[in-house]
Amino acid sequence: MNILSINKFFWQKGGSEAVFFAEKELLESHGHKVVPFSMADEKNRPSDYSQYFVKNADYANAGGLEKLTLAMNIIYSFEAKHKMKQLLEAFKPDVAHFHIFQHQISPSIIGPLKAKKVPLVLTLHDLKPLCPTYQMYTNDSVCEACKGRKFYNCFINKCTMGSSFKSLINTVEMYLHYFLGYYQEVDRYIAVSQFYRSKMIEYGFAPEQVVCIPNYIDAAKFERSYDDQGYGLFFGRLSHEKGVDHLLEAAAINQDIPLYIAGTGPVEDELKQIVEKKGLANVKFLGFVTGDDLLDLISKASFTVISSVWYENCPMSVLESLALQTPVIGADIGGIPELINPGVDGYTYEAGNSQALADSMKTIMKDKPGRQAMGKAARKKIINDFNAETHYQSLMDLYAEITPASGK
Repeated sequence: MNILSINKFFWQKGGSEAVFFAEKELLESHGHKVVPFSMADEKNRPSDYSQYFVKNADYANAGGLEKLTLAMNIIYSFEAKHKMKQLLEAFKPDVAHFHIFQHQISPSIIGPLKAKKVPLVLTLHDLKPLCPTYQMYTNDSVCEACKGRKFYNCFINKCTMGSSFKSLINTVEMYLHYFLGYYQEVDRYIAVSQFYRSKMIEYGFAPEQVVCIPNYIDAAKFERSYDDQGYGLFFGRLSHEKGVDHLLEAAAINQDIPLYIAGTGPVEDELKQIVEKKGLANVKFLGFVTGDDLLDLISKASFTVISSVWYENCPMSVLESLALQTPVIGADIGGIPELINPGVDGYTYEAGNSQALADSMKTIMKDKPGRQAMGKAARKKIINDFNAETHYQSLMDLYAEITPASGK
């Protein structure tokens, strides 16, 4: 099968790219031809099809006329549409699988694909089809004001980085893309959590249009080699929606439990000030940690924490922790509770409730044999339920539904 795989970044930027590249490699390992469509960048992996990539768009450093041009490309990129037409002359896909493509690429590429009768699949790494800012989170709280396609609320509330101009662009973007039928024309959405599938249906998408296929992980690459060293670990982006401030409140309640925080982000300084003000000697910031160093941290941890206060999807951080036999304490919001069996491989708690989080931390820390048993159960679950072959077969079944003539 020929598969066109679309993602705006062709380098390892974050968790969604980890899923994108892993899925590409999985399909190729089964003999399928997977051709990428992405954005040019000096950090990109090599590709024989890079000549068809769109020009790099740097929204953060653009100014003046360039900023206005980029804003228009968010709504509709003529360059991306032209590049897609060129690619479709050189490559005939059986299916086009979208990952994260909005803004730098835009849905303008859907027209050429539909003209060639190529079925469309879109993996929901976020809630962009429902929310102009992806997250359903604004002003430090969950927000569903745009339900019923009331996207004007994005502009009214300045949801996009507190900017009226940027919020207006995202508002216009959403109305135009629905008017042109882009989101309606997707043949199948892949929700990687049942929560996201439910949200899509709640917001008006047909149940048969949205299927749930969770992320997967190669457990063989996540072998635990250390006994736990008696500390808790948060790893990820340091931003408001990750709820790390609540985690610090829990750390203040349990000052006898060492807590490591690995990551950087926009609220890093704010969080460090909280630690200093409260005198939390048990909290240590490690900065950005990746690769084997991060795996070592997770392996040695007694537990990891997912303290989010927004609608998380299917966090790879949970799957990685469980694969490494490290129990997870996760907020019961979004897709997080779907990944944790309370008392079996971790605990869940009411999102934003620092006392409940502190109680779970205390419970798990006082019972080392118990958390070791949890770790073994966690890895077994990953091997049985979140493995590559199950994911591959689910993808093939989905592709076959919308491309019956191509077979598997």
